[in-house]
Amino acid sequence: MQRRRFLKSSAVLAAAAGTPGCGYLLYPERRGTVGGRIDLAVLVIDLLWLLPGLLPGAICLAVDFTTGCIYASGGSADRTDADGEVLLAEVDVDEDVVARTEVERRKGSLEWNQSTSEDKVKERGRLVVRGPNGQIASAMIRTLVPPA
Repeated sequence: MQRRRFLKSSAVLAAAAGTPGCGYLLYPERRGTVGGRIDLAVLVIDLLWLLPGLLPGAICLAVDFTTGCIYASGGSADRTDADGEVLLAEVDVDEDVVARTEVERRKGSLEWNQSTSEDKVKERGRLVVRGPNGQIASAMIRTLVPPA
């Protein structure tokens, strides 16, 4: 009786170890995602692994969360703008703001307030976007502009 129980447990454990997580196998392109909306289908399948035992379910959840495969979409860049939300976008070079605009409904036009060479902006410029709730996103211009 003990031997049969041991064999069943070993088989379930081997199956769980061979299948590290549903999201890991079904969505390899999601590996490396650090956040976003959780894919409920993957979460449910991972939770179903708790039925054979705590260890297989815990392994599946741990693998999918640590690899990021449980997330259906990544980051906050994938949210939609609310009507009337105004963002402030600035371009700064060496900590000096050289251009600024207000972005409403994804539209805005930069107003340059001092003459700065295009090469200098491309090499050392940074785009900073400030949201209405104090959120800040920034990126170097050279990573945003394709090389000529």
